Amino acid sequence: MARPERMKSALAGSSPVDPPENSRQTHDTVSSAETGTQPSPDNAKQKRSYYLYQSTVDDLLNAAEALSATPGAPRGPSDLVNAAIEDYLELLRNRFNDGAPFPQRTGPLARGPRIR
Repeated sequence: MARPERMKSALAGSSPVDPPENSRQTHDTVSSAETGTQPSPDNAKQKRSYYLYQSTVDDLLNAAEALSATPGAPRGPSDLVNAAIEDYLELLRNRFNDGAPFPQRTGPLARGPRIR
């Protein structure tokens, strides 16, 4: 008795990590058509990782939850961090650089301990 031919899955060769090229193009086309404009480099978000003290993280998350229903307040932890950093950078510019923007970096920041 001959064995029946094995059926090929519709999911063969697909990966949730690497979607097919044609679906990427379709998604990009739809998202750019929906928005109409691309975000400028100044207001585009970028994911970064930094170390923070646990107590600071706890305070941040507590504030984000407490302010979640307050109109005009930052919408979540990322917005709170962004607002705090912008305020602190303004203070640093005024204190150390006569209110002018800091000069552009010439390359990546040096790794390791700072020179004192």
